[in-house]
Amino acid sequence: MIKNNLMKKFLSFSIGGYINILIGFLIVPITTRMLSPEQYGVSSLIDVIIQVLVIITSLSMEQGFVRFFFEEGEENRGKLLYTSLVPFFILGTLAFLLIFIFRKNISIFIIGKNENLIWICLVFSVLFRTLNTFSFLVIRMKQRGNIYSILTVCLKLFEFIFILILFQYFRNNYKTLIFSSMIANLMVAVISILFEKNIWSLKNLKSIKDCKTTKKELFNFSYPLILTMALNWLFASLDKITIRMFSNLNEVGIYSGAFKLVALLSVIQNGFSTFWTPTALEHYVKSPEDTNFYKKANDYLSLIFFLLGINILLTRDIIGILLGKNFYKSIFVMPTLVLIPIMYLLSETTMIGIGFKKKTQYFFYVSVIASVSNFIGNLLLVPYLGAKGAAISTGLSYIIFFSARTYFSTKLIDFGFNLKRIYIITFLMLGYALFLSFYNKIYLTIGLGLLLEIIILLIYYPILKELYYKFFKKRKERE
Repeated sequence: MIKNNLMKKFLSFSIGGYINILIGFLIVPITTRMLSPEQYGVSSLIDVIIQVLVIITSLSMEQGFVRFFFEEGEENRGKLLYTSLVPFFILGTLAFLLIFIFRKNISIFIIGKNENLIWICLVFSVLFRTLNTFSFLVIRMKQRGNIYSILTVCLKLFEFIFILILFQYFRNNYKTLIFSSMIANLMVAVISILFEKNIWSLKNLKSIKDCKTTKKELFNFSYPLILTMALNWLFASLDKITIRMFSNLNEVGIYSGAFKLVALLSVIQNGFSTFWTPTALEHYVKSPEDTNFYKKANDYLSLIFFLLGINILLTRDIIGILLGKNFYKSIFVMPTLVLIPIMYLLSETTMIGIGFKKKTQYFFYVSVIASVSNFIGNLLLVPYLGAKGAAISTGLSYIIFFSARTYFSTKLIDFGFNLKRIYIITFLMLGYALFLSFYNKIYLTIGLGLLLEIIILLIYYPILKELYYKFFKKRKERE
């Protein structure tokens, strides 16, 4: 019964991701034909700045909100929410003033000229995205998976609708993407708040002093994560920044186009992450000794995601056709980027010991290790290989990211993960991705891909046998 409930929870949180993948296959080919790689590059750089501003202004309080949510009674969770938002009220105002003061410098860095709309995009995007982040977190922590999935689909659909509308005014311009994203985030945030209006009631703001979790306790948990989150941003954004420094906006756009493809797999990864964090925390509070629960999750997910990743690589030529001729070069950039959602998702299952033991300083160590490795990789590869070099560096650094997260977590709690199996397949997949980054031999692409799938199935045979028994043989016996 417990396993069935967990499966239902997972499906409720992830079904929106599956629908968004289908929507993505519609949106990506259209948008890549509407905008040039250069304008894609501009919108991507603006998004990079938005991300770091969200991190700085929120002080990573969303992490503290998640950690202490289940330790608060139902009546105090709204107070915890507003306590978590206090830093944003203060720092957000300061950040917006600084953006306005340095608006010219920011604009010149991004597009090479002064354009006022840049700072307006930044201010409102940060505001709406932060609001969206916390409104979605409330839905997640209340474990309303179906609502969460509906809202993620709405976000994607609203964004697409406004792209079509705004294209009529802005045409081939970054504003089409940025403004559509900004409006979509606002609309979905408002809808999310309406679903949980009791928690968002302003009366909770007036009585945040009554919150069981003190501001100090919340801050002490969250503040070590500030630098960590900033480093994570640097880790995830170094590629685009380095390409901008050593190449041009067109290469940034090609790289962003490749990321759009990988994002389709990331949707599933995000769906799992939203389900996994509250589920893992809740399970640990109830059964701290049950490490097998986390091992099985890792076994099943590594099997599924490795196979998904290989199949995406197998179909890269079809994807290239969908993107259009302007972005066709993205198929040589995409292969190693596929490792990003795979390594990130697997690390979500292996790093849980850090959160359970509240040793958040280890997240900082992980971020330093991963960021330094990506920085060195980008410096070495981007000047010679452009977007392709950035992709290789990022893919390799995410393997290091997974390794560091896993190492520190298993030092705290031994979960019994089969890491040998994961590393064997990871490096086989890396070799396949590197081949695809430089060669476009259709027969070898298919042959090597199918061979790798067979190897994965053989290595995971015990897990496949276990799944068959659990989901098929038992069902037949009941019938």
